[in-house]
Amino acid sequence: MWDIEYRPLKFTDVLGQVGAVRVLKARLKNKTALDISYIFSGGSGMGKTTLARILARAVLCQQLNLEDPEPCNECDNCLAVLSETSNAFVERDAASQGTVEHMRAVVEDLPFAVFNAPKRVYLFDECHRMSKDAQDVLLKPLEEKRMLGMFCTTEPEKIRGAIRTRCEEYQIRKVTREDILGRMQMVLRQEGVEFEDDGVLTVIDFCGGGVRDVLNKLEMISQMGPVTVESARAHLNLSIISTFYEVLLALPERTKDALELVDRACDRVTPEEVANGLAEAAMNSFRLANGMMADFAYADRSLGQRVFDTYQAQTAKVADYFSRSRYATRIGLTCDLVLLAQSLKGGSLPATPLVTTVATFAPIAQRTITAPVEVTVPVEVTVPATPINLPSTPPSLLPPAASKLGVRSDGIGNRGKDPFALTDLDENGVPRQKPKQVQLAAPLNFGNDTRIGDEARKLLTSSEWKRQFEDLYSGRHGVTYGSS
Repeated sequence: MWDIEYRPLKFTDVLGQVGAVRVLKARLKNKTALDISYIFSGGSGMGKTTLARILARAVLCQQLNLEDPEPCNECDNCLAVLSETSNAFVERDAASQGTVEHMRAVVEDLPFAVFNAPKRVYLFDECHRMSKDAQDVLLKPLEEKRMLGMFCTTEPEKIRGAIRTRCEEYQIRKVTREDILGRMQMVLRQEGVEFEDDGVLTVIDFCGGGVRDVLNKLEMISQMGPVTVESARAHLNLSIISTFYEVLLALPERTKDALELVDRACDRVTPEEVANGLAEAAMNSFRLANGMMADFAYADRSLGQRVFDTYQAQTAKVADYFSRSRYATRIGLTCDLVLLAQSLKGGSLPATPLVTTVATFAPIAQRTITAPVEVTVPVEVTVPATPINLPSTPPSLLPPAASKLGVRSDGIGNRGKDPFALTDLDENGVPRQKPKQVQLAAPLNFGNDTRIGDEARKLLTSSEWKRQFEDLYSGRHGVTYGSS
């Protein structure tokens, strides 16, 4: 892998970090590099971990030249760090080894000295993934200078303030495209790969300046042959870029061809991405025609000049026309292209289209409502002035207060038609099981009392039977049933 084979091994090999390298070398020269810990922050693939490893070898190097403090990469300590067998230098992936238990294990090893090393050096990669408790474990060792910590992160704001105040922070800057181009030319020549500068610049712009990503992409493209603009665009799936320029060329006079190209492009990407591509194509054409730097990932030199010749001073206005619009559907983009073509034939551009985003809602099943219902209406929806008549809600969904039935004798809730119901919801909403009825074959006879003999032939509920029994018992003994 090229990103490993061509990784910098000395400070002089590091791209674009002149200020940080100068300060680190000064600390090494003054023998103060071991007195503080370090934070290296910046974007992915910019060289944070690489710079930290070079510094680690330099502070542990046994043959360090103070006049030009570079790791020798030949002594025992340097070779041990390079082969990942050093006892003095430990690199941990904080994303998977950043728990409290892992940090406590680090602190427990600190009292033990290591051979031929003044201090233990720990590199924590992706340290923003460490929990707050895990970071707190390292506070005391960092403050007491018992360890040298190197923290590499893409999100420095997630590191505890207490740790940041105990460290010296270095912001790894984005490497310029010229510096990356020079390094990639050296790598490609050393690998014996033919290349075009524009093809390499296309990869650099596509990767956003990440050196590691550029190396990986170039290695993959080189497997197919020379690195050219065509091979780079084919590998990076940028062949659609030329389509945007062709749409702009066909739009004024060959509107039908332009719309067919747009339909073809919308089959591969979204309508909004097509609009952004048209804006990029128009703006890059303006830049190239006026000698300004254009993004090679989205520029087509052969077509850009033709686009500028077609629109002249209106080229930038065309870019503005598409960049300010938001297209949710293909038909919206097509309509604006037709309007733009008609306006261009008339010699002027239309106003920037005001395409609004329409809120979409999931379908709602019809339901019946009679009670007042509070409805929250989104701002995108226009509510009709005339009321909507909907069927009524089943009685089971109504609150007790909505019922027209009577109330119980004690005034608590609605009694309803069921004498055993507490509220209407008990009767109408929840089906109740009626008490079992008892068929009496003979008159009731509690002793010699036959006052309810005629009623015994009726169907009595268990509760009514109990009430009559209590009345008979109380009348015979002169006491209330249940009293002592």
